[in-house]
Amino acid sequence: MTSRLVHCGGFGCDLMQHVGLGKIMGTRWYSVWELGILVGNTRAYPVYRSADVASIVSVASSLVRCGDAHEESTVGLDAELQDVRDVMRVRELFPEAVYTHRRSDFRGVDLPVDTAALAGLLPMNLAAEEDLRGDVLSRAVEVLRPAVWGQLAWMGLSWPAVPELNLGPEYARSGVQACFNTDANLEPVAGHTVYVHVYRGDEDRARHLARMIGKDVVGPPEHGW
Repeated sequence: MTSRLVHCGGFGCDLMQHVGLGKIMGTRWYSVWELGILVGNTRAYPVYRSADVASIVSVASSLVRCGDAHEESTVGLDAELQDVRDVMRVRELFPEAVYTHRRSDFRGVDLPVDTAALAGLLPMNLAAEEDLRGDVLSRAVEVLRPAVWGQLAWMGLSWPAVPELNLGPEYARSGVQACFNTDANLEPVAGHTVYVHVYRGDEDRARHLARMIGKDVVGPPEHGW
């Protein structure tokens, strides 16, 4: 099994961007696992699993509302597409997103119109970053249903204090991740999972956040951000 790769220039790059598909620019290609070792202060606890894309997005969105988002907070969307018809439909939904074929990047509005030319750019990876206040989630469902794999990542959420558990507020790299046909490190798996990211050893917070939306931790933690 090969690792998905991320382009990064080293410790000085902006690692708070979602890292699935070349959003971080630089000179060296890292695997997601390598990036996690470099900067991963969190653990990703699975709190919900389903084969239904819409239910995963809904649960993840509910979990996000348990935290405090900054005014400029965004959600990152990554997906791999391998069908021309899917790409044509998706670029109408995300015309300003970055579409990557190997190491060539295109905006959706700049992709070729000719289907044969578009087919030559497959498979294609999409990377978008959208304002939380928009309709990104409803559009994302239409992208993620046909995708080979994908993720939604809400990074930089602040988790509130939980006095009854002796937990103070938590900042930086905490967040929510919805993974489609991958695990938290974007390695291929069957099915879809919602993860909550908390600091290492903070399972009580993960379980508390999950129970706030009627869920619970459903498996061991994975390497986080």
